[in-house]
Amino acid sequence: MTEAVVQIKNLYKSYGKIKAVDDISFNVFKGEIFGLVGPNGAGKTTAIECIEGLRKPISGDINVLGFNPNKDGRNLRKYIGIQLQQSELPGRIKVWEAFELFNSFYHKTIKCQSLLSNLDLEDKRSSYFDKLSGGQKQRLFIALALINDPDVVFLDELTK
Repeated sequence: MTEAVVQIKNLYKSYGKIKAVDDISFNVFKGEIFGLVGPNGAGKTTAIECIEGLRKPISGDINVLGFNPNKDGRNLRKYIGIQLQQSELPGRIKVWEAFELFNSFYHKTIKCQSLLSNLDLEDKRSSYFDKLSGGQKQRLFIALALINDPDVVFLDELTK
């Protein structure tokens, strides 16, 4: 059996008396596509953000690619890609400039041109962010999540 790349055991997160994530456990294996599905307010984004190391859970064990995101998040982020539920860039940044900026965060990156081509953004390379449609912005953020050729990708609210 393949080793789990994401291991979650008894994850719990609350905000005061509100239980956002209540004792969830699961494993995700290499090559597997895994999704969290549920109604608005079910805690999906909170769970994902805990797994990414962006939020600190109250309790539970989290292991992503051998890293505990809360103890070694900086190293983990070298190996994962994150597309947040809501993202924004400065309106006057051009698509190619966003790629250059995100490229500067990593040692290993994928060529901008291949991501633009695969996500149907080639003709938007020199466009300003604030001139992109909602779908184009979403595809740009997916491309930026993939720029470091991640081992695990987290996509939150992939479609709107």
